[in-house]
Amino acid sequence: MSKNETLFIRFVILLVLATTLCGEIRVGILASIESNAKQTILYQNTAIACIPFGVIPLEKMVENGESSEECRKQIGEFYRLYPHKKAFAREHLYLQQTYHYENIEQGCILYANGAETWSERLLSEGIALIDPRFNNIEWNGRLKKAQMGAKRSKAGLHDTLIQKFCIK
Repeated sequence: MSKNETLFIRFVILLVLATTLCGEIRVGILASIESNAKQTILYQNTAIACIPFGVIPLEKMVENGESSEECRKQIGEFYRLYPHKKAFAREHLYLQQTYHYENIEQGCILYANGAETWSERLLSEGIALIDPRFNNIEWNGRLKKAQMGAKRSKAGLHDTLIQKFCIK
């Protein structure tokens, strides 16, 4: 076998292996939007709950807040001032449209805008924070970059006391 043939065979094998690694990303139809924190995707006629990975959206903070009464009050005030933030998912995701998604242990990766994930969109809008317990080497950098952009511009909850009262 010549050197070129060997290289070609190695390339084909590498290509086949790379294709199987990328096989986890699926395409599903967005069936419902409950909130910024939960959507339902239909994949092969099976409903799959899609909860954003690695982040704590405001809706989850209300449920699990450190000082739940004060947390609820702060988030209620935030949504009163910015009602479009509460309806962010309904304004930016479209029912019956197909989306790429991937289920991982920490949640659902919904590709909402090309390579940008729904978790990154929530962080950059300032309507979610990175979950302090989340640790995924592949995604930490991207999520931190999105959150830092929101902090720098004081977007969403970064200009409030929500983080103080709602994150343990």
